[in-house]
Amino acid sequence: MLDNYDIEVKLLAVTPDAEKLIEQAGRLCWNSQDKTGTTPDRIPKWLQIGHESMIEHACATFYIRASRVLTHELVRHRLASYSQRSQRYVKESVPRYIEPAEIREQDKETHELFEKAMADCWKAYEHLLARGIKPEAARYVLPGACETKIICTWNFREIRHIIKLRASRQALPEMRALASEIRKIMKELAPQVFYDL
Repeated sequence: MLDNYDIEVKLLAVTPDAEKLIEQAGRLCWNSQDKTGTTPDRIPKWLQIGHESMIEHACATFYIRASRVLTHELVRHRLASYSQRSQRYVKESVPRYIEPAEIREQDKETHELFEKAMADCWKAYEHLLARGIKPEAARYVLPGACETKIICTWNFREIRHIIKLRASRQALPEMRALASEIRKIMKELAPQVFYDL
């Protein structure tokens, strides 16, 4: 549970010695390879002047369980690789969905209205499947709240962009919870790259 959202974020992989690799790439640009490892805050200083290309050499891969509403926004970040659980080939046999905290916490009647809408969607889905409709067509009645799972790989520059954009107050609250968790993970893994976020 992240910020009252039943979502999950797990780091699956990260470039080994990412900050060392980043410094090597940056030092090459500045023809200062002989100084590698001598300036502890070298990467933040490069980032402050806008020299960000070298952080594209490091990547991280995350497992995310969230709503399809969230993943529809997430895949707009195009400098990435995505593998998402299929609704075309995989039947949604169990009603799993993400209820927005804003709805759940509003009042009992609002929460019950949401729950009824979810139940109606799954009932329609099951009826369509029972009539021989393939999952690829039946899925059209499923809600954006439907839970999904996705694996995402981004380079560090794109992760910085995602955090800046999606952890802001203007972001979808579920997305803000996700981006805030990614920020927490990345600040621990690569503090020189994510120091200012």
